[in-house]
Amino acid sequence: MQPRRQPIPIILLLKTAFQILWQQRDDALRLGLVPALLLFAGIYLGGDTIFAVAQQVESGTSAEMASGSGSTLLLLSAMVVVSLSLLMVNWLRFLLLGPMGAVGIGLTLGAAHVRFLIASIVFLIGLTVAVMAISLPLVLLLPVPVSIANLLAILLSLLVAVRFLPFMVGQAIDQPMTLRQSWAASRGNALTLAISLVLVQVPFMIGLAVVEQILAFIGFIALAPVGTMFIIAVAQVAVWICLATVFAAAYRHLVGVRV
Repeated sequence: MQPRRQPIPIILLLKTAFQILWQQRDDALRLGLVPALLLFAGIYLGGDTIFAVAQQVESGTSAEMASGSGSTLLLLSAMVVVSLSLLMVNWLRFLLLGPMGAVGIGLTLGAAHVRFLIASIVFLIGLTVAVMAISLPLVLLLPVPVSIANLLAILLSLLVAVRFLPFMVGQAIDQPMTLRQSWAASRGNALTLAISLVLVQVPFMIGLAVVEQILAFIGFIALAPVGTMFIIAVAQVAVWICLATVFAAAYRHLVGVRV
C-alpha cells in the first residue's frame, strides 16, 4: 500500500464534519439513539461518583475514595466505551459503505463491532500508559506543573495515536490493514489529524458551556438534573459523530474504500 502524499486541509475536515452532521441529521438521530441512551444511563448511574471523585482530586484527598467508587467508575467507563464503539462503527459504515452498512437503529451487531471494541480498549489502555510514561519524565526533568506535563504528554501521545486511525477505520468497515500499513498511510498527516480532532470539539464545548450557564440561570439544572444529564449525553454523541466523520473523511483521502 503506497501512502498518498497530499496533505489533508484541516478546514476541509472540519467543514465536512459539521456539514454531514446537519445534512444527515435524521441518520444521526437514528444511529445515535441507542448510544445516547447507553451514555445517559452511565452518567445517571455514575454521576454522583464522578462528582465526588472530582472533588476529592481537587482537594488532594483522592486516596480516600469511597468504597464502591472504583467499581462504579469501571462500569461507567465500560458503558462509555461500548456506546462509543457502537456509534463509531455504525457511523463509519454508514458514511463509507452506504446506507446498507448500518440499517435500522444500528443494533445489527457483527464481527466489525467486536473488533473495533477490542481495538478501542487496547488503544485506550496504551494511550493512558503512554501519557503516564511521558508525563513523569517531563515533571522530573522540566520545571513545569503536573497539569502542563500531562497536557504535553496527551498531545504527544495523540500525534502517535492518529497514525493508527486508518487501522481503526479498517476494522469498522471490514477492510482491515496492518498497523504498519496504517502508519505508512497516515504519514505526513499526523499533525493535521490531531488538530482536526481537537478543533472539531471546540464548538460543542463552547455551546455546551453556554447552554449550561443558561440552564443554571433559569434553574433548570436544579429542577431537572436528569434532563441535564440527557442533554450532556446527546451533546457528547454529536461530538462522537463529528469525530467519526473526520475519521471517515481522512480514511477516504489516505486509503480509499474498496467497493
